[in-house]
Amino acid sequence: MEADRGLLKEVAERARLREGEAGVEAFLRTLHRRAPLPTAEIARTLGWPIPVAAAVRGELERLGILERQPGGSALSPQGRKWVEETLGLRVREDPLCPVCGGLRIVVDRDRWGTILSRLEAIHARNPPVDRALDQSHGTPETALRRALAMYREGALEGKEVLILGDDDLVSVAVGLLARELWPQGTLYRRLVVLDLDERFLAQIASAAQEAHFTLETVQHDLRRPLPPELQGQFDTVETDPPYTRAGLRLFLGRALEALKPGSGRDIFLSFAQRDPAGQHELLEVCTELGLAAYSLVPGFNRYTGAATLAGSSQFLHLRTTEERPAPLGTYEGPLYTGEVHPAQRWYRCLGCGRHFLVGPGAEARSIEALREAGCPSCGGRRFRAGRLRVDR
Repeated sequence: MEADRGLLKEVAERARLREGEAGVEAFLRTLHRRAPLPTAEIARTLGWPIPVAAAVRGELERLGILERQPGGSALSPQGRKWVEETLGLRVREDPLCPVCGGLRIVVDRDRWGTILSRLEAIHARNPPVDRALDQSHGTPETALRRALAMYREGALEGKEVLILGDDDLVSVAVGLLARELWPQGTLYRRLVVLDLDERFLAQIASAAQEAHFTLETVQHDLRRPLPPELQGQFDTVETDPPYTRAGLRLFLGRALEALKPGSGRDIFLSFAQRDPAGQHELLEVCTELGLAAYSLVPGFNRYTGAATLAGSSQFLHLRTTEERPAPLGTYEGPLYTGEVHPAQRWYRCLGCGRHFLVGPGAEARSIEALREAGCPSCGGRRFRAGRLRVDR
């Protein structure tokens, strides 16, 4: 095998990898340090969509650099020799914290098991996600990890807190954590949840009543300005917006409408991990809105049913500065992923083999809608996905 770096360029081009040669090298370094690994875990480690990681894996297998082993992909003997000679990779030790795995917040069941158990029971009653609204259930541990991060940064105690969109039930985690940390009373001054989906608002209100903590729920479409009584009232905002530029700008803009004047107000933002250009765009939007990034933790969040993005996203802690943009008006443009990047996907019924096109303008708007209706030929509700264009 020719010992030069041209292979990196070839793989990047054939896999259409936006990270280029450096991305292929990062892929190989990951497997050099930790192998065998399933493709989903490689994707989470690198912050890539799973289909992108699979494309790179396929090209490296074709060239004989990788091989399949029980547990996932690993460097082949000739691949290991190539990366050591050509890329200079020698050491397999990974200094990442073995306790938190780089996430900074440890959700220890010995300490937080009671809250986790209650969250798991509540999450089990969640309504189905609505893909048209970019919903994807965050895990109970993720909700508690976010609440603990907010507490650690001083964004809960004595604060007025707003959750913008909450299909992940972060508000429930905050309420349960507040009761655990301060059972004598209310840890926060005020907790408000604003969401478009009345199903999740009802779920959250029921959980609060059941667990005896206080919060307010508000049904509202963020395409419109916040109700006057919510403007300029809060110290802290937490949000997990649609993973589009329009969604990011709109939700952060509404967060700024809600926050009290002045610098140092907290925003906790969850957003998809991007390639270098997309990551630059994310931070550029934050800067344009006068927000300072105090921390960024890759892979902080875990989701169920978000397989394309490896079921994870990054978590940012932002703070306001004295620079505030002009208030937003009503937003009329495309917002959610299906509106900004319309995509259709084929699904095959596992009962009879019939194929269905799912997506905007197709036979079914979403796979959830198809499962609910069932296959019109055999009545089956189990489907397997086919090919999909991946927008990053």
